Amino acid sequence: MENAMPIYSHNPFDATKFPLLVLDVEQQICRPENEGFRVFHWHEEVQFVYILKGIVHFRIYDDEVDLKAGDGMFINQAALHQIMEKEDCHYHSYIVPIRMFSFFSGSIMEERDVMAVVKHPSFTCFPMRSGDGRCRQALEALQKLDSLYFKKEVVKCSEYRISIQLARVWLELILALPEFPKSMPVLGHERIRRLISFVHQNYDKDISLKDIAGAANISQTECQRCFRTYVQCSPYQYLMRYRLEQSAVMLKSLNRTITEIAVNVGFNSVSAYIKYFKKFYGVTPSKFRHNKF
Repeated sequence: MENAMPIYSHNPFDATKFPLLVLDVEQQICRPENEGFRVFHWHEEVQFVYILKGIVHFRIYDDEVDLKAGDGMFINQAALHQIMEKEDCHYHSYIVPIRMFSFFSGSIMEERDVMAVVKHPSFTCFPMRSGDGRCRQALEALQKLDSLYFKKEVVKCSEYRISIQLARVWLELILALPEFPKSMPVLGHERIRRLISFVHQNYDKDISLKDIAGAANISQTECQRCFRTYVQCSPYQYLMRYRLEQSAVMLKSLNRTITEIAVNVGFNSVSAYIKYFKKFYGVTPSKFRHNKF
């Protein structure tokens, strides 16, 4: 894997009335384009991957697994992961906000069957192999979802049909899951998720290493070690990169001045912001805004 910092991958449909994001990946091309493609990343949504052709290589934190055509993968919310082709492959990724499985806020399904899974501190992924009898029904449900979503002709009430099949995929997944161990969670996984979440929630403020470490109740030295282990950079480097990534989104989507954006993402000096932006993206913020990169 390339020695690169993981990024937070946004779901462009999150604020829409049907927030499901589906990626079609074939011959190393992702449609639609997605910032998490082929890089180490994470997102708030859970993810199902269905493989149609070839072999796909997954890395989730420090674990690695290869899956082939007919197999599937579930990746839990906020798990750091990377998906790469091991040989010529074709796969579909379903990136699903967890609210789509709960039916309504406060439901027993949300508490018992959704949050218990996605918030489990040591559960990161579940490979579904076609030769594993436990996964047969989950894979069948995933294959039916795939056929439905990529159906060529227009289907009446397609969102309703897709939502029902998504619920079926989720049900078959949780029925196939082994009983979660009662042992302690993987401490490093829990810590890095807390640390990264703190950065994402407070990047626009003047936060220090001490502040970041405090989010996980650990020492500054342990905070630095945790970032180096899982993110391959220092907390400060991660904070700076995230600020720049957020500013890039604002440059393209908001009608604000460069100075306003610099302040909004936590820079005290616009000149420092321009300097770091150019170093990271290779162009100034102004040029980035007026060109497609």
